[in-house]
Amino acid sequence: MDIRDIDLNLLPVLDALLRHRSATLAARELDMSQSALSTALGRLRTLLDDELFVRTGRGLRPTARASALAEPVAGIIECVRDRVLQSATFDPQASSVAFRIAHSDVGAYVLWPRVVRAVRARAPGVRLSLKTLQQAEIAVALAEGQVDLAIGSYPGLPDTLFQQRLFERVYVALVAASHPLARKALTLRSFAAAPQVVVRAASGVQDRIDTALAREGLTRAECVELPSYLMIPPLLESGDFLAVVPGQLADAFSHRGDFVSRKLPLPVPPSVIRMHWHRRFNEDAGNRWLRALMVEEFGREAATSRAR
Repeated sequence: MDIRDIDLNLLPVLDALLRHRSATLAARELDMSQSALSTALGRLRTLLDDELFVRTGRGLRPTARASALAEPVAGIIECVRDRVLQSATFDPQASSVAFRIAHSDVGAYVLWPRVVRAVRARAPGVRLSLKTLQQAEIAVALAEGQVDLAIGSYPGLPDTLFQQRLFERVYVALVAASHPLARKALTLRSFAAAPQVVVRAASGVQDRIDTALAREGLTRAECVELPSYLMIPPLLESGDFLAVVPGQLADAFSHRGDFVSRKLPLPVPPSVIRMHWHRRFNEDAGNRWLRALMVEEFGREAATSRAR
């Protein structure tokens, strides 16, 4: 087969079908009609002399030949996209590119306003989009280009992603100013006895607290579990509950309500906030600019964390 006889426009079709295992989703990603995608698949089958995909009750299943082509085809597309089509420079003052950044709900509340201000100050035409994703969704979103960066504490992400440490996030106990412990240093016993609002996030901080208390023969007397830190303030306002929250979030809540932070009476390792990106975009000029801006913006946060 002569490479001059191959229509390279068919490779993105094969790549999308291999990733999605769905003609509908592949057509949507490629902005093609269903009939155009079917025609392209027919040409691929003729070119490669293989069925490539078999329709089953669970969608399209690749043949052995199609599966063997998945990695080399993805590599070809990646190389063309990142080394041929990408501009070698990025002008923030002139650019109108759209950057998509993933945060957790805490990151969206605490970090996102700073990201917006920093980008707008340096790149007024750049568009920003916030994605609040669960940790299990991050790796796929980065690999498929659904987001450009993910910023947060995601300890379970695969090592294949690139990452850079930004700062540490310490944990504190947060109570309403009217709480009986608001003006007292917490002890292990007073902490364990206080009714608490608990968010079991990916950081595992609540499990570490339970383990540390158990070593001292203590358990928390009462816990109300919530799915998100952002649901905590209304419960704290009653003056009955205590919550263990990231220090930056405690500061943000205190600016909007009458809350007091107290030092925890037991050692809790801080969470490390990192930014993550996929190797496909490591050399992209715009992505490099955005990463450098995040380091500049949150470098001050790192200095503050060390001072604490």
